[in-house]
Amino acid sequence: MSKRKIKPRRQKQVRHVDHGPGETRTSDAATVAWTVSVTTVFLCDIAAVAAHLYSQANPQLDGARMLSQLLLFSAAGIGFLSLMLLPAVFRLRRTPPPTGFLVFAVCSALAPILAVLVQAMQR
Repeated sequence: MSKRKIKPRRQKQVRHVDHGPGETRTSDAATVAWTVSVTTVFLCDIAAVAAHLYSQANPQLDGARMLSQLLLFSAAGIGFLSLMLLPAVFRLRRTPPPTGFLVFAVCSALAPILAVLVQAMQR
């Protein structure tokens, strides 16, 4: 039998991510939650408009109208959550979010809320 040298195993080194002088983990988490909520609101808005147009083209389908209302209500709820996360993002971050994205986020969060309020006033 041949005698093989067995190398001792190296122990895994744990590498910690250094955030440096940038943002803290808490501010990163708040920013990610806020941007995900903004993206979800925007996608719900787009889907609600598409479902509304589809229900207008096919008035016999009640499901499409119900889907558009459900998406609009979901977008309003998530938009409200997004607006509630906005002060936390400003308070936790060292640098404020970009102005263009901030304006887009506020407009896309307010649009479904205002649409739901207008629909409620019409009924």
